[in-house]
Amino acid sequence: MAEMHTPYSSLKKLLCLLHGFLAMSGVILIGLGIYVSFRGAVLTTVLGVFSTHLFHVGYLCLVMGCLTVLLGFAGWYATSKESRGILLFCLVWMVVVLIVEITVATLVLAFLPIVQDAALEHNFVALKRNYRGYNEPDDFSVEWNLVMETGVSTCLFSSRS
Repeated sequence: MAEMHTPYSSLKKLLCLLHGFLAMSGVILIGLGIYVSFRGAVLTTVLGVFSTHLFHVGYLCLVMGCLTVLLGFAGWYATSKESRGILLFCLVWMVVVLIVEITVATLVLAFLPIVQDAALEHNFVALKRNYRGYNEPDDFSVEWNLVMETGVSTCLFSSRS
């Protein structure tokens, strides 16, 4: 016999789909955390002292991604088995994750001008210390010249019709 299509079954399918998207977003967060945490050699040479804060962000992305994947799969299981207890557990933890994300975003936006000024000053000091000239073969100068050539040419020629 065919499955009945009631509003309840449609809501159940929608909830399974949403928990699948939640698990996929957790996997994306895990990938971002792995990239930031373990590709740090490139970032350390450019950012210097400020790269330690970036590693903390990488580990935060790893933890939040793992938690999001677990909550997504637990919610999907609870929806498919119609377990109210597990659904309530997932709901409470998703509210906790949402509160943490809002708190972190508020702190970042509150201290953004201070961090931008410090990072800009650090970049100027690093550029003055490490840049040797246009035709020098060292890595820092070659990368900075590449950024300036592609960035300036893109800005100059993309605005013309």
